[in-house]
Amino acid sequence: MRIKTKIDKFGRIIIPKKIRNEFGLRSNSEVLIEAAGDGIIVHPGTSIPFVADREGIIVVCSEPTETFSDFIKKDREDRIKKMIREINL
Repeated sequence: MRIKTKIDKFGRIIIPKKIRNEFGLRSNSEVLIEAAGDGIIVHPGTSIPFVADREGIIVVCSEPTETFSDFIKKDREDRIKKMIREINL
């Protein structure tokens, strides 16, 4: 997505609302600015969890709190415990 904007007299740019919402950027959010060849790249600075609507699908965007294999292992253990409880009822 490319949207044209302007730099104000203080050197600030406005990141359009559609892009801010897509990346969960709010007032006082940190961003990283990087010179890259003949361009400038702006990256979200910190990963604050947020919810985004991606083409009608609600997506929670955040950093993982554990490795994928640990998550699978814990989920598998929880499902086994649940099945054992259901059998014992």
